[in-house]
Amino acid sequence: MLNDFWLFASAALLFIGLVASQGLLLVVGSLVIIVWFLAKFWDRFAFRKVSHFRSLSQGRAFVGDSLEYTVTLSNDKIVPLIWVDIQDNFPPALDLPGATVRGTGMEVAREHRITTSLLPYQRVTWKYNLRCRARGYHRIGPARLRSGDIFGFTAAETRYAGVDHILVYPRIIELPELILPSEHPLGEARGRRPIYHDPSRFFGLRDYQPRDPMKYIDWKATARRSLLQTRIFEPVVSLNVLIALNATTGEFAWQGSNRRLFERAVTIAASVASHCAGAGYSFGLISNGVAVYSGKWLSVPFGSSKSQLGLVLESLALAGPYSVIALNDVLRNERNSLPPGATIALVTSVVTRALAEEIAEMQHRGYQVIVLYAGDGGPEMRLSEVTVYSLGRALEALEVAAEEEEYEPVLAN
Repeated sequence: MLNDFWLFASAALLFIGLVASQGLLLVVGSLVIIVWFLAKFWDRFAFRKVSHFRSLSQGRAFVGDSLEYTVTLSNDKIVPLIWVDIQDNFPPALDLPGATVRGTGMEVAREHRITTSLLPYQRVTWKYNLRCRARGYHRIGPARLRSGDIFGFTAAETRYAGVDHILVYPRIIELPELILPSEHPLGEARGRRPIYHDPSRFFGLRDYQPRDPMKYIDWKATARRSLLQTRIFEPVVSLNVLIALNATTGEFAWQGSNRRLFERAVTIAASVASHCAGAGYSFGLISNGVAVYSGKWLSVPFGSSKSQLGLVLESLALAGPYSVIALNDVLRNERNSLPPGATIALVTSVVTRALAEEIAEMQHRGYQVIVLYAGDGGPEMRLSEVTVYSLGRALEALEVAAEEEEYEPVLAN
């Protein structure tokens, strides 16, 4: 690194060379001054008109998907860059086969590094096949660029604050093959009283009553009989499914969070949501877990629109492996707002006494409750008159298969 001392030293050499008429001193002093000015010029103008871009083929994906990831570096000036080192922060949940991705010495922090050179007005593009290993909201960047002068005396550095994001949805498994072989506990059922009238199921006509909606009046039948007639429909239980995700993986808070069991529960919750969307149910999500980057509880109101599944998957992608309240307290607060006859799909990896009591209370209030158990083996407590599906073994097989698939490319390298 050339500092101001070399400038004074070269000026002294030039002065002595002029006084003593020594050509060698004049040459050496002049070269040092030239190199000093070049180093100062490089430090200030090396990254002028230098652009760094990233691009992702899509901003949303599922676990296991592969995306096209592109990095572009361009030099739009006449001065070349002898060497450039790109250091870009890269999340550990994403893989970039064929690229140089190293740890930074900090916990779980990694950098994607590219070293190259750029001629005047040159643009270079690198294309990679990015693989999504884990769900979540992942950020790529910011990037730091370093370059040096032709003599190697100085180095310039700049930062690009731009950050790219990708939202990775949780894995979805086929529920009918695992837990719904013959009956559909989330499906519709005939009710003894008309909780919900399906307009597509015409049943008959009767005389109009003051409480009947005007839209159900059959005007043709009214004209024929000269008396107001109301269409009646088959009563069905409202097709509402509440997905209740328990972010707690242990009975006591001091046990901490088991990330493996939590990811299982998220996978099951996403699969239930996908099943409900495919069946045309109205469904929502509630959890005692909080979303990363926001700290808010996971909560998606009931809905049956085409965008409902996307809203639930986004919430589950942002779910963090920790909770600030027990799930039974969350369910207790939701009792009065649930639609009559709703089905509660409880996804949990632990069943505590308080949660079992809340399940019994929900059943007493007329709600259908099913438990999808994500832990190893079966629930710690027996739940009477509750359908329990133990999915730990099936999900364990999926976890082993995913680990083997992830390990194969490492062996190939």
